[in-house]
Order: sequence, then C-alpha cells, then structure tokens
Amino acid sequence: MKPFFVAATLALGLCSCSESSPVVQILQTIQPDEECDFTAEDPGLANGSLNLAYRNAYVLGLIVKSSYAVAPIEVNGAPLDPDSDVGGSATAFVDTLKLSYEATTNSGSSINVPSGEVPYTAALNPSSDDNRFVVNLMTSEAAAALRDALSGTTTAQVRVTLQLTGKFAASGKKFESNEVVFGLDVADTAVALRACNPGEVPTVEGPCGSGAGQDNIYPTCQ
Repeated sequence: MKPFFVAATLALGLCSCSESSPVVQILQTIQPDEECDFTAEDPGLANGSLNLAYRNAYVLGLIVKSSYAVAPIEVNGAPLDPDSDVGGSATAFVDTLKLSYEATTNSGSSINVPSGEVPYTAALNPSSDDNRFVVNLMTSEAAAALRDALSGTTTAQVRVTLQLTGKFAASGKKFESNEVVFGLDVADTAVALRACNPGEVPTVEGPCGSGAGQDNIYPTCQ
C-alpha cells in the first residue's frame, strides 16, 4: 500500500506560526484523484466546497517535508544506523492531525465549531520533501455543528487550520509542523440532478473514491 499524506503551495496561503521554519513542513495541498493518487507536480488547491447533504468528510492530499537528520554514530567503526534515506533514527513519526475552525454563515452569523485532534499514523523519512499524506478535514463533531447551523439557502464559509504533530525516533522529542489554512464553502442542500435513463446506472468519481458532495462532484443522474 502506498504511503499517502495532504496541502496548497505556500503562495496559496500556507503559513507557519514560528519565526523559523519548522523541521516538518506542509508544502502543498492537492486534491487526490479517484484512486487517491497525486504528486507534487499536480495543481495546488487552496479552497474547496462540501455539501453535507451527501457526505461528512472533505478529503485532501498533502505534500510534507522533513528536514530532520542526525549525524552518523559509529562504534568500533561500525555504523549504528543504516546508511539509508529510508527509516532509521532520523525518522519523524506523525501521530496527530490537529484541526480548528472559523465559520461564518452567508448572513454574517458566526458558527461555533469545535476544534479536534485526530489520531493519525504516518512516518517521514529523514531529509525528505515528497511525502504524501491524505487527510479528512472534517471531524464528526465539526460536521454536526455545521449541519445544525445550515438549512435551505444558508451556507457557511469555513477556514480550516490544520497541523501535524508527532515525535522524532532518535530523541522522542515532539514536533509541530507549520499550520495551513484551507477554505471551505459548506452547504447542506440536495441538488437537482437529471433523471437516469432506463437501464442507466449513476456514476460519481470523488477523490479517493469517496463519492458525491465534495467540490461540486455529484452523481451523473438519479
């Protein structure tokens, strides 16, 4: 199984909260294809849309960099760590995806959406800049809070701030990535679809095979 990891280019609004660049950085946010595949050469994505009438999740791909490395240690001329750019004591282990939300309806009212910390398991090889992660930007609590506030023509503009945290294998020291802000236009309204022809089966191709409701992706008919 391929490792996956999700983000948009720095020019599209990625930001760091520290004065110096963090060792682990989210470089890009990208929409995965139906097979959950994407590369750093794909177009970056800074915002999207979600229709809660069809789904509770928003799937996003991240390109993540780790600049962490350790000096080789030898005992009697033998290296303690393998001479490899994969694994070893310089590996950074991600264990949490932190999510927070700022939401406002189209009428200007604020929505109280709870922050969340989601368990997430991934490993970053030392001195690597093309790690791919896939994340879901919506916790069940966040989706429920938004659904309670939306109905009919009421929609919301949501700023999702995401951050990866974890520990380094060598020292056990904790790390925090830069924070990335991703915009979402959220609705909870069924859309009008054409009637399927006799014998026609509706199809939908969402990111990672996730189905309808993300980024204006809906079934071909109903």
